[in-house]
Amino acid sequence: MSYERRKRLKNIVTLLLQKETMAVMEIANTLNVSGMTIRRDLQDLENDGLVKRTHGGATIIDPQPPFNDLYRVSEQTEKNVPEKSKIGLKAASLVKPNETIFFDSGTTTPFIVKSLNKELPLTVLCYTFQTAAEFYYRENTNLILSGGYFNRDSNVFHSREGCDLIKNNRADKAFISAAGIDEGLGLTTYFYFEADIKKAMIASAKQIILVADSGKFGKISITYFASLGEVQTIITDGGLSDSYREIVQNLGIELVIAD
Repeated sequence: MSYERRKRLKNIVTLLLQKETMAVMEIANTLNVSGMTIRRDLQDLENDGLVKRTHGGATIIDPQPPFNDLYRVSEQTEKNVPEKSKIGLKAASLVKPNETIFFDSGTTTPFIVKSLNKELPLTVLCYTFQTAAEFYYRENTNLILSGGYFNRDSNVFHSREGCDLIKNNRADKAFISAAGIDEGLGLTTYFYFEADIKKAMIASAKQIILVADSGKFGKISITYFASLGEVQTIITDGGLSDSYREIVQNLGIELVIAD
């Protein structure tokens, strides 16, 4: 079995662990492959006792290792803390009084929020419990929380209505995170339901600022949400490779190294 197919099978199980039941075409569109490919994969996973085929889709039945390795934001936040702290401080320095700011999810975002002057007058739209709680006590912040179903592993509220709320607002800046950043395959995220939220933020903000530690570059996660070229500014740490520095420069993206 090829590496690509092994990874796709794992991604299918991961998606089903997140949502329990999905339609064939929903999985196919998420992973950017054909429905026929997914049907073959689901048949193999059913033969292995990991999923159960349903009419037009599949459901998870055995979330056991090696597949049960869900991303948990509480664990990921503890990684690369010095780098994220520097990125957060640099990102916060770009925020001006009376701006409207979109805050994405991710483990770098809290470091931006904590670095902001607590008296700074802002309008903030977010969709994570942690960010909303941080701004709750700031009297000069107009807080907008796009609500919905709460996912504890990602600390995210998500719903179609929440996406519509973002689409109907406009921001000066959107701080966007990514689980993977690849020159060809773009920006990717672990949780499928975050992709639509990120797309809505990117479409509704004047300046898109990608905040990510250098370890995210060259990596690929499950769900695509944007091309690298859709970003105007990248804030990362000094560990970014020379090859990606050149890639970013050739795309005309402003590169800010937090040191």
